[in-house]
Amino acid sequence: MKVFVDTGLWFAYLVRSDQHHHEAAQVMLSLQAEGTLLITSDLILSETYTLLMRKLNTKAALQFLDIIKQQVEEGFTEIIWVDKEILQEARRLLEKFSDHSLTLADATSAAILRLNNIPRIATFDRHFKIMRFSSLP
Repeated sequence: MKVFVDTGLWFAYLVRSDQHHHEAAQVMLSLQAEGTLLITSDLILSETYTLLMRKLNTKAALQFLDIIKQQVEEGFTEIIWVDKEILQEARRLLEKFSDHSLTLADATSAAILRLNNIPRIATFDRHFKIMRFSSLP
């Protein structure tokens, strides 16, 4: 089983003071116990790093990269790099949902979900429900 992990879930999981921390921690522990492969993208890593750096500090952001590196090495997480095909699908989604103010990161994540047949996304972002993706929590 695969689940795409969005910025909001990464952030809430790592930041104990976040309002969604408890929920995010439960989701992550459950996915790990199930042996679920976490999928994320280079844009989500960039977005999460920037958010951690701005809300906390550079040290916290660098620790996030260390966690991702370890999870990739352990086979628990896979990073999908945005390429031409993903960007083309994202552009189509941005136009289709133009009345919902999707970010490019959201659109590329949705494109990755569709193009790779990933059944669920771990996110607190309502845009994915609008695009009819199954989401956790």
